Amino acid sequence: MGTEDVIAALSEARQLAEADSIIDAIERYNSILEISKDNATAWYCLGVLYNQTGDDEKAITAFESSDKIFPNHGPTLCNLAILLQTTDPQRANEYALAAMVQYPDDERLREISENSANGRDGPEKIFLESHPIVEDSSQLEGNFSDHYSLEDEARELTEKGDHAAAVAIWKGIMTNSPKSPEVWRGLADALLEAGYPDRYEQCIRRAESLEDENSNIIDHTPVDEPTISLVDAVENVREKEEHSSEPRGDIDEAIGWFNMGTNLLNEGNNEEALTCFEKAIGGCPKEEAELRMKAQNGRGNALYNSGRFAESVVAYHTAISMDPTNVSGRTLFNMGSSYAAVEMYDDAIKCFNQALGRGLEKSELDLCERQISRCRLLSREQAKRQSRY
Repeated sequence: MGTEDVIAALSEARQLAEADSIIDAIERYNSILEISKDNATAWYCLGVLYNQTGDDEKAITAFESSDKIFPNHGPTLCNLAILLQTTDPQRANEYALAAMVQYPDDERLREISENSANGRDGPEKIFLESHPIVEDSSQLEGNFSDHYSLEDEARELTEKGDHAAAVAIWKGIMTNSPKSPEVWRGLADALLEAGYPDRYEQCIRRAESLEDENSNIIDHTPVDEPTISLVDAVENVREKEEHSSEPRGDIDEAIGWFNMGTNLLNEGNNEEALTCFEKAIGGCPKEEAELRMKAQNGRGNALYNSGRFAESVVAYHTAISMDPTNVSGRTLFNMGSSYAAVEMYDDAIKCFNQALGRGLEKSELDLCERQISRCRLLSREQAKRQSRY
């Protein structure tokens, strides 16, 4: 079953679930897993459906399977914390602490993390009683995220020509799903569109090797995995984009767009602010490095506030590379939070550590210290899960 077939099957299962044909939906997801056993979305949705039928034991097994394939997905961690709080308080506590990095204000998680031994009467309502998490891009719900919706976003960015952001998103997805042929093919397509046919070929070979493994076809031919770090891939793509751009723009108009974007950002109008910052960047003369740096930083803030974390990492990194000496602690903190949101915890820790000495207020310093502790915990948990896998 190819990528398109899997997506079509997941869509069919989702429609069955939406029509309240729960048993049929469960059977369809199980049929997908017979062919694509490492499909995190199918496992996650089975967890939701089993919970709806009252079979929490199977729900826990499904969520745990999803977590092994796609570690540290916030809703999965939340569901496990809630379902395990009466039968296995210690593990519930661990899952709650991990989930609180993405949901620091959730009272249920805080309660589980502080006193998970307290039992409750009656069945628990899980964190997300969602429809299956593969959605059309026009129908995405705003209360959860998953690697399939990120894939859609990455493809849209490639279509728009924003290759650096697309590559960054695929790399973020791959950090958590390193054995997914679909993810490797997605990164391959993004790199090909960005003008890197050699790296495209490397990624395709890796995807084909993984597909052979999933089909129980043993191939002893060593495959060179592309050593494409997030920063290297993004920097290479962005450098090509910048070199192909012609100098243009008017400084007064660019300042106007920047000021408008800043005002809109302060008012919480993130999408409108993002448009203004992008116009400021596009219209700013190349020699006006300071304004371009500030506009990129503003763009990063708007993306961060909108929950578009992988893209915000690219924007922040662009701003920092323009003037590393004048980076604010808040920018580094936001960049660290974005890295944490895409489960790149080691990079997040580096950003948080650098932010500590750059003018944060006391409350921000305390929050930064807590984030460092949480990311260290999550990094260890991620390493353990991936080693077991």
